[in-house]
Amino acid sequence: MQPPRLSSERMTLILDTNVVIDWLVFDDPYMAALRQAIASRYATVLTSAPATAEFHRVLAYPQLKLDPARQSEIFAQYVGAATVAVLPQEFSLANLLLPPKFPRCRDEDDQHFLALAWHSRATLLATRDKALLKVKKKAARFGVTVVDVQGLIGRLAVNGEWSE
Repeated sequence: MQPPRLSSERMTLILDTNVVIDWLVFDDPYMAALRQAIASRYATVLTSAPATAEFHRVLAYPQLKLDPARQSEIFAQYVGAATVAVLPQEFSLANLLLPPKFPRCRDEDDQHFLALAWHSRATLLATRDKALLKVKKKAARFGVTVVDVQGLIGRLAVNGEWSE
């Protein structure tokens, strides 16, 4: 018996900054499934002004050892690959416009990823952040699916085949 194939319905993904770093900076081979899903348009990466600003800031961290030209190249690659989500006009870091009792991430700097996933009705939010992973059950009650990188890759690949 063959395993079920992925739905032909396209996926919309929110990727936290650490996942984007793995994808674009380290070119991690484990992220091949993500690269293929984006290239085949099976998956769309959604972003927002706060997520883009955070990624731009993180690219300059000395630990990444990226010269300014490489930072600009990677940032342009991200902006070119991601789609800016349509968010409410009043949305901002100070006003995420979340419903009452929406889960709060212990790391306030990551709350905007949950808000982006909720407002955009993304298929999932992929993260390596433990604070975000801790709220996944509570977030699920609001229709937000939070997964780790293994969960992301598992949802994208089925026996090395891709939904078209």
